[in-house]
Amino acid sequence: MAYNRGMDTLRTIAFALLLLVFPAMLGAEEPEPALTLPGDAIVWLSPEKGLDMARLAYVEDKGDEFSRRIVIRVLRFDTDEYDFRLFSSRWEGQSIPTMREWAASKALTAAINASMYLKDGQTSTGYMRSGERTNNSRIVSRYGAFFVAGPRENGLPRAAVLDRSVDDWQNLLPRYDIVVQNFRLMGPDSQQIWPAKGPEHAIAAIAEDMNGRILFLHCSDPASVHDFVEALKAHTDLNLNSAMYVEGGSEASLLLSLPESFQLWNGMSPASYMFSSRGDAIPLPNILGVIRRQH
Repeated sequence: MAYNRGMDTLRTIAFALLLLVFPAMLGAEEPEPALTLPGDAIVWLSPEKGLDMARLAYVEDKGDEFSRRIVIRVLRFDTDEYDFRLFSSRWEGQSIPTMREWAASKALTAAINASMYLKDGQTSTGYMRSGERTNNSRIVSRYGAFFVAGPRENGLPRAAVLDRSVDDWQNLLPRYDIVVQNFRLMGPDSQQIWPAKGPEHAIAAIAEDMNGRILFLHCSDPASVHDFVEALKAHTDLNLNSAMYVEGGSEASLLLSLPESFQLWNGMSPASYMFSSRGDAIPLPNILGVIRRQH
């Protein structure tokens, strides 16, 4: 997942050549929202009630070194209109599906990685539970965030991203059916907590805004987590309350399936650029899915 800093220029040139010489190799994509630059009002596209889409740009500042642009795709869900489901191949008793296969079998509107996983190919690296089914029962001390959904009592948010440094997580976790633990992306008041020169890879993340909406975030191109967080902070219109990392590298995936369109984004790497592989066939053992609520 880590990349040599000297590869930045080579990767960008190779990708540009592929776009010019072999456009058919990369395949056509559905129309996307306009790209929003930092300081501008975010351009949201709303294909369905309670669902908004955006694309955010950010330029990494490397001083005298080559600078490049980060693009983050955002899906934003109103929890009055959408519910969240946690799926694990450990509970399904079958081979590990791809993101596309998960969406088809569970009739999902959207999906994202639930968490990183261990070498056994199924166990989440952090605590993970859905109802009485547990994938990993161990709460990891260095993981500072939890995604929760499916409240077991009235009066709680339908979904939230908890920050263990400020939220009463020990009291809240037993009160939800779905709990997933992973790295915290930001400290209180959007404080940067990641080193400036960390490894670079594609990133998938989940966030909650100040209005209680849940956001799925995806950056296909390699970027450091530090710069990913800086990109989110630069777009103040996101109005984020908390955010959690869920996966990195070629496994980082985001899916949107609507009646008139289907889009699947995967993590890219220099090899992906050369061979036009977007990771569609990568088995993903644990995912978070989104379905429309039945009112």
